[in-house]
Amino acid sequence: MSIATAALGGSTQQDLFMKLFLAQIQHQDPEEPMTNAEMVSQLAQLTTLDIMNKLNVSFSDILKLQTLLSGTTLVGREVEYTKDGTVAYGKVESLDTTGGNMQLVVDGQDVTLDQVTRVF
Repeated sequence: MSIATAALGGSTQQDLFMKLFLAQIQHQDPEEPMTNAEMVSQLAQLTTLDIMNKLNVSFSDILKLQTLLSGTTLVGREVEYTKDGTVAYGKVESLDTTGGNMQLVVDGQDVTLDQVTRVF
């Protein structure tokens, strides 16, 4: 496993990266030490992965906001949805985001966005 691979996946992995990096420096062969270029390269990889992790969090937040905005445009509209293999129609009364998942409340029924097949 490369140090770059170990650094994927958040702060715990970044801690692991730093531990591996420090262990590598402490136990390197004194007759063939890590070059400055190798050290800078590994630190650059860590920085790049940190930025990518932060972008992923930002994209996740943007996606949640977009989903919420999409749901709010449906309030008061008639929709067709498929639930448990049955096609039904109803008016979207409200949104429910309890538990981190957005659901539409359609005539008292909880309906996820992926169950909606048509908007009238």
